[in-house]
Amino acid sequence: MKLKIKLLIIVLTVGVIAAFAIRLPSATAQTQTVTAGQKFKNIKVLNDMPADQMGQVMNIMSASLGVDCKMCHVSNDKDFEKDGIDHKDIARKMIKMTWELNKTYFEGKPEVSCNTCHNGHERPVALPSLLPPPPPVERPKQPAVKPTVDEILAKYETALGGKDSLAKVKSRHIKANRVEPDGKTVEPEEIWLKGGKYRSETKYADYVVTELYDGKDALKLGNTEAIELKAFEAEQMKRDAQIFANPDLKSVYAKLDFRFLNRIDGREVYMVTATTADNRREQLVFDVLTGQLVRRVASAMTVIGQFQYQVDYSDYKDLGGVKLPASTRFAMPGITWTRKITEVKINTVDDAKFTAPK
Repeated sequence: MKLKIKLLIIVLTVGVIAAFAIRLPSATAQTQTVTAGQKFKNIKVLNDMPADQMGQVMNIMSASLGVDCKMCHVSNDKDFEKDGIDHKDIARKMIKMTWELNKTYFEGKPEVSCNTCHNGHERPVALPSLLPPPPPVERPKQPAVKPTVDEILAKYETALGGKDSLAKVKSRHIKANRVEPDGKTVEPEEIWLKGGKYRSETKYADYVVTELYDGKDALKLGNTEAIELKAFEAEQMKRDAQIFANPDLKSVYAKLDFRFLNRIDGREVYMVTATTADNRREQLVFDVLTGQLVRRVASAMTVIGQFQYQVDYSDYKDLGGVKLPASTRFAMPGITWTRKITEVKINTVDDAKFTAPK
């Protein structure tokens, strides 16, 4: 991915997503929010949309059609607001069409989206496939006695190395590589974690993107300049800091509920719904055999449907006396990357690392 495109994505998108959706803000809350029409130039359809949804909405459309920004926008990122490409006007008509369908047939709920028809293709496929569809993946037989959340978390604690080993780790300094989807483009990363605080630095040549959560507030920097941080992005940064190698998830979420057994990549998993104190619902997935946390899913509702954020944890290894996921894949509409840990040092991080610059 070219640096120019990457930086645009960093500015427009969130970092770190139907049954696990964040509720739409009330009409009153929306009227107090800066709208896209107020913040951006040449907005003709999305005028009343909260401005901080712009990056999410653009990424949803991009992923739904399998295209990039140049499909609708002038390639020079300084002229994004300009018209002149027919596809932009077509996109505006399509947005109005989906809104009308949802209003007429689904009580205004965003049941129909760009992906409903396009499904990753620039043009919708009108003809049905002549090949038989793949057989549906059946859920495994459900247990006669449901496992409790306490049992699932206890198994996860054991999978990480046990209470005593975890107690010895007060902080972590992690060195890693951020691997892009092509498998060839790699950027070095450093991550610092301590007591629910988080800092990461990703280097793109001479441009460093810093994400910081000090236990209360979050911020994002490009070198030394602030990058606008969306509320959902800050929430996911906070969550990454709170749950990394932490089996005490009851201190993070107000409510945890085991839902059912399922399969991912042929392995049986526990599906757990996790609800925060402010009623945001996420999904946590634990491997039945190993007890390891293998996936976290969160979502945010936008004016054209849900924006999903998924983190997959794999390749658990003994790193600093505790088993950690050496590979973590982050995915959201239009963007994915994988963090590969190369080194972990424990109990070397000073609190000053999480102090926000003036």
